[in-house]
Amino acid sequence: MKISRRNIVCALVALTMAACTEPQVQISYENLLKQFKQLNWFAYQNRSEQADILLELPFTERYLEQRHYLLARADLDSLTEAAEQELQYLSIQQRYPERFQPWPAHLNMAKIGQQQLTSSQLDNWYSYVKSRLNEARESKIVLNRIEKQQLLDYLAPDITKHSSAAQDLVAYLESYRVRSSLGMYQLPNGKEWYQSKLNFYSGSVRSPEALFGELQSLAGKTNEAPVKINVGTHEPAVHQLLSNCDKVPGLNWRDGFVSLRQTVSQCKKILTKGEAQVALSMMEVDLGVHYFAWSQKQALLALQSRLALNEDQAFVVLKNILFYPATSFVLLDSVISV
Repeated sequence: MKISRRNIVCALVALTMAACTEPQVQISYENLLKQFKQLNWFAYQNRSEQADILLELPFTERYLEQRHYLLARADLDSLTEAAEQELQYLSIQQRYPERFQPWPAHLNMAKIGQQQLTSSQLDNWYSYVKSRLNEARESKIVLNRIEKQQLLDYLAPDITKHSSAAQDLVAYLESYRVRSSLGMYQLPNGKEWYQSKLNFYSGSVRSPEALFGELQSLAGKTNEAPVKINVGTHEPAVHQLLSNCDKVPGLNWRDGFVSLRQTVSQCKKILTKGEAQVALSMMEVDLGVHYFAWSQKQALLALQSRLALNEDQAFVVLKNILFYPATSFVLLDSVISV
């Protein structure tokens, strides 16, 4: 029997349409969280659990593909409203240039990689970081001076002496020209990117100008000696102010797989005026640096004067603000209610 070309084409189209209409595999929330921890093993404390899993390094092409797959296959029926909002936030973040800065500045990937990867895997990633940063510059996506120095600090002599790829990355970074300012606003679509973070962490849609005015109006209410918090760069500083709260699991590895918004909403603890002063000051500097083009000197002066910090302490807080933009805004409603 003779089969016409038209019939063949129609049959192929029918098969394609059938394939497209097949139900997609949906991933439950529990399994989604497990797989996100596996994918982002480098930020998960229990890294020993990942021993039998092929480890992907951050922002490689395969990492990005797997992240997109997980975000797209989440079973929305198994998510709470808060978890769905977090999923939407993480999906939105894919639009922005984060992937062109493949080394998360708050993570010592050199040390983490030594513990979990072969030297060749790590060397390949160092080379990838260099090529990606070089490619990013063509799109005007450039590290700031603090991010650059943080990466150089990780690539200490005890790391580079055994790795020519690490040495090559150090040489590249030493001659790397940083962007002129610290904040996100100077990146392509940086203000929009920052606004998406403000919307998520504050739980509302308000312009940075409106938020800044609101913070200034609150300054008199919280004018009290601030509490001392042990701020580092390994997690958002807001974790310290929530240390007595039961942590609610979350999907975002940058927040330590803690849903900061849910943790705040379910916590019975009320901020003291001193704690509110810390949160308020961090939010103000956050907006100043990431949106209003504050200089490093201006940001440090604000932190020192409001939180009674010396310059070294203020610099650590500033690094935390740069590495975790807008996270302190989860406490906005808590500060307003003080």
